[in-house]
Amino acid sequence: MPKWYTQAARRAVVAAVVLGTFPLSACAGGDAAEEPDGPIKIGGTLGLTGALAGPAGEYKAIYDMWAAQVNKAGGISGRKVEMIIKNDDSTPATAQTLYQSLLTTDQVDILLAPYSTYVGTPIVPLARSGGKILFNGGFPSEPLSDEAKGWMVGTYPYMESQYTRGVFEAVKSLPADRRPSRVGILTLNNPFTLAVRDGHKGENGAIRYAEDAGMEVVYNEEYSSDTTDFTSAINSAKAARVELFLVLGLPEDSVRILRAAHTQQFAPKLTCACGSQVSTLPTWPEVGAATEGVLGTTTAWPSQGFEGLDELAALSRSRGEEVIPAYAIVAYSTLQVVQQAIAGAGTTDQDRLREYIYSHTFDTAVGKIKFNPNGTVPYSQVIVQTIGGKTFPIWPADLADHDLAVSR
Repeated sequence: MPKWYTQAARRAVVAAVVLGTFPLSACAGGDAAEEPDGPIKIGGTLGLTGALAGPAGEYKAIYDMWAAQVNKAGGISGRKVEMIIKNDDSTPATAQTLYQSLLTTDQVDILLAPYSTYVGTPIVPLARSGGKILFNGGFPSEPLSDEAKGWMVGTYPYMESQYTRGVFEAVKSLPADRRPSRVGILTLNNPFTLAVRDGHKGENGAIRYAEDAGMEVVYNEEYSSDTTDFTSAINSAKAARVELFLVLGLPEDSVRILRAAHTQQFAPKLTCACGSQVSTLPTWPEVGAATEGVLGTTTAWPSQGFEGLDELAALSRSRGEEVIPAYAIVAYSTLQVVQQAIAGAGTTDQDRLREYIYSHTFDTAVGKIKFNPNGTVPYSQVIVQTIGGKTFPIWPADLADHDLAVSR
């Protein structure tokens, strides 16, 4: 996520509000009796080029797989689906222009959120002004969910403020003599990762979780997005005798921190790359020895048997991936909600879809979900750990394939 995230995203939100005023009657869908016979147009953007191209390529593969499955089965209520996915070049301004085109020129029936909070921030008000539900598998965001007032529905089963929740639950299950008591937190100065540390509206967040667990935060530092040398930060964490080290960064900088810790032989009892999805990325095995013992988070695990996980596991294997990326599970779950909502409501009318969505339960790859009033879903999470070069689920206990491995 580029370092100019905050200012650029804020400017983009203002532009979206100014430019994105659409007549609701033109975009929101008509009476169910007027449902067309043509394909259901599902539109969105992805950063297929630019800084977000790697994850965006995963999303595109999921979209293509789902559309092929649905159309092979005859479509949704007899209507085929047409995916209109445009390349936003990983930039909010380009995404804004393309979403306006999706709403006015393409006149899509269903709107999918882009990948990343950075690109998605200005799209939330734009979709609302266009009279569309924003089906969001692209990013977890409590502030944006609150802002959307129920017009954005997302399938991430944990919000940014809850990223470290499962880690602390796993730690509390350890015998007292193996449990870390001194917490160190190294955080990217970015709205998303700061929320992972500080929580939202006085709830959740790593600092609060540590306090609730009776653990002392002995190290708490931030770094800027242009930081490439973490020698000093690691030395400070070592000097503070950190036992649970929380790396709250985005993927690239998190990997740099883990490599620096490995090089400097900093080996606390536990380390978690907890600021974003890191240890379930396809490139994780390439990080090498620095991954040993590192904890991470994900949205579901194949052995849970949720609807669609087998298909996602097969797709991941075909792409040479050892673990299903967390965002792939969420992307597929969002499309499952789209499919079940249209079939159940018998329409693409946005008001009727919204009514159906908030009154029904959905079978998805992240489990059975029922939406909260702000469009989020109840908390669930899987904590994984890399041991001997392989990633295992270690929490919740009933899902664990391996005991939580503690250094020293």
